[in-house]
Amino acid sequence: MVNSSAVNSSAASSAATNSAATSANAELLKRPEAVIFILLAALFVLWDTYLDLLDEAGSTTLSTRQLAQRLGTTAKILRLRKRQPNFSDWTRSLDPDGIAWIYSTGGLYAPKM
Repeated sequence: MVNSSAVNSSAASSAATNSAATSANAELLKRPEAVIFILLAALFVLWDTYLDLLDEAGSTTLSTRQLAQRLGTTAKILRLRKRQPNFSDWTRSLDPDGIAWIYSTGGLYAPKM
């Protein structure tokens, strides 16, 4: 049999701890330096995420060698086929993710949008 006073005491202790933690958090947010720190931390996380997205967007172009490796073919075959009208369909059939590629200026290949 469980002692009801022990259960009540435990519940009261837990409620007091939760109340104290909530009170401490509320007091912390009243301090301007804490709020500024939280905002700067959030800004840093957002900036880091933004830079990661830029890196991903910039890395979508591939060189002839990189695309040949991805498609499981040779760079010579890519150079021969890059100007053919069905190049995108051909690359889609070979790409492991089913991505169609197009040849863009500068010798790079980009996913077809």
